[in-house]
Amino acid sequence: MAVTAARLGSAPITLDWTQMLGRHTYDSESFTESWTRLKSRFQSGEVGFYEAPVNPELSHIQECQTLALSILGNHQIQDCLFLGIGGSALGPISLLGALREKCLTRLRFHFVENPDPLEWKATISQLRPESTLVVSVSKSGTTFETVSQTLLALNWLGRDRWKSHVVIITDPVKGDLRQFAIDENIQTLPIPPSIGGRFSIFSPVGLFPACLAGLSAEAFLGGAKQVKDYIEKGPLEKNPIFILGSDLVRQYPKRSIHICMPYSTRLRLFGTWFVQLWGESLGKNGKGFTPIAAVGAVDQHSILQLLRDGPDDKVTTFITVDKVEDEVVIPKLPAGKQWKAYPTLKQLEGHTLHELLGIEQRAIALVLAKQMRPNLTIRIDSLDERAMGALYYMYSVLTAFTGEIWDINPFDQPGVEEGKVYIQQALSSPS
Repeated sequence: MAVTAARLGSAPITLDWTQMLGRHTYDSESFTESWTRLKSRFQSGEVGFYEAPVNPELSHIQECQTLALSILGNHQIQDCLFLGIGGSALGPISLLGALREKCLTRLRFHFVENPDPLEWKATISQLRPESTLVVSVSKSGTTFETVSQTLLALNWLGRDRWKSHVVIITDPVKGDLRQFAIDENIQTLPIPPSIGGRFSIFSPVGLFPACLAGLSAEAFLGGAKQVKDYIEKGPLEKNPIFILGSDLVRQYPKRSIHICMPYSTRLRLFGTWFVQLWGESLGKNGKGFTPIAAVGAVDQHSILQLLRDGPDDKVTTFITVDKVEDEVVIPKLPAGKQWKAYPTLKQLEGHTLHELLGIEQRAIALVLAKQMRPNLTIRIDSLDERAMGALYYMYSVLTAFTGEIWDINPFDQPGVEEGKVYIQQALSSPS
């Protein structure tokens, strides 16, 4: 009997592809060739995210922790205004959103991505310069959206606060923000050149805000390392990450739309992170999947009908959380009254909200499978730093491997870079 579910070794994550439709075998030679090419890019230092969980010179975990402790020691700082867009923001936004209850420090985070004047004014009106830390993130140091917001924030803070109230996270040696930080003696953290923006959660882009929030960066990288160990120690042809990537490519001619649907409100923004990772990494050379973020059970009431009976051009991925600290028991009905007229109320009593969410996810997966609509389930043990590190890392490796077997470079973004050129030309032209 073919294996269609597997736990990733000691990592707190399990993949179940039972309902992906069809049973396919993958030869060791094909996987080995693809993985060898990809891993050579990791080992040469060309692509850095893969080694970041075990290489502090890539993660810069100690620098993140030290700077975070220093800032938290200034008890005047109460808010963090985080400026970044795309890969410079989606990682920390989704991580802190997922682990909101575990954020132990006093800091309130305010993420501003879009250079929308209404959003900017609404956000800044809630803050005071003397109690706000501004974190500006741009890998290139020339991102127009972030640089414009940084200039506004610097002006709002006042120059006498730049050294104590600003951190710039950017390329270690080049870019306008790097040079500006040097000239003005502003605190900085580096983004290694080998770690692209959408993979940068394993760098100070993700780790520094995690440290500021009181999360364990060690546990986060530890979860990623457990996935890395599993990949390297097991047979490639049985690795569910590689099997999944191959199967998605196999189904591409018919099913090019991929739904990421966590059954956890806390993971809603993880779906947004996935959209950028999947779309920007693999949408090239006339190929690519269209990623869509959803959340269960909410979107059972919006797109389930489409997934079941609409065009058969989609693959749905469910993400579930096995354990939560408080499942929230649905109370029993008061005694002394006949409740036969309310069967739904009676049916729910004694169950928990967490149990109900799990039942709904399994039911929807079955609904899709009965209609021959492929879907898979990714289960994480709990919502904590280790599980989130494993989840982000698993998806990052899946993206990299899928690109490799599809003859796509998953680490560049020529379309995005071309857009920047046109923006620069427009800004330089006379009004």
